[in-house]
Amino acid sequence: MNTISINLLIIEDSAIIANAYKNILNEIENVTFNVTFAKNCDEAIHKIQRTKTQIVLLDLQLPISKNERFICGEDLGLLIRKESPDTKILVLTSITDQTRIQNVINEIHPEGFMIKSDIDGIDLKNAIIYTLKGRIYYSKTIEGYTRKTYANRITIDDFDRQILYHLSMGEKTKDLSNFIPLSTRAIEVRKTKLKTLLDTKNKENFNLVKEAKKLGFI
Repeated sequence: MNTISINLLIIEDSAIIANAYKNILNEIENVTFNVTFAKNCDEAIHKIQRTKTQIVLLDLQLPISKNERFICGEDLGLLIRKESPDTKILVLTSITDQTRIQNVINEIHPEGFMIKSDIDGIDLKNAIIYTLKGRIYYSKTIEGYTRKTYANRITIDDFDRQILYHLSMGEKTKDLSNFIPLSTRAIEVRKTKLKTLLDTKNKENFNLVKEAKKLGFI
């Protein structure tokens, strides 16, 4: 397989962490990373505006810029989106506040988002590989937050919950009308709706129940 070359910027105020990231990146096969570093907002601004970068590893807690216009990683993320829309952003942070995390996702739409305490070197390598393949990578805490936010937008009624409950207990669809005052046809229609709402592409009841449990509906 041919080796590809990637320009990657690490925006991280801890030199130890930044170099640890670089060492992990060097373990990824068939990719050569041309790594540069920025340890504060001013250095990051300079490199974002003057260097073509394909991937940025972005911390959110950073020393502010001298003009005080850039006070955190979110500001830099927005600058990256403005200056280089095709650059892929992977956020790595210690921040766990759900509201702030959701704001970052909504404003910056990062290709990767990881809580530092969630991940190890293998996870970081996987995140980079996912990104290079055009996929999104979230660590477990971020996944949990996004599921919860998504669940809050879904509306299901008591009949839907009863369907999910009895399916989770192993009942077959054809028998659900024995427990729920609906026709089998009406139950099938509701099941199809639930699969769409819960984004379940697999037709098996097991996968529908699994997603419903993840989102806290049963």
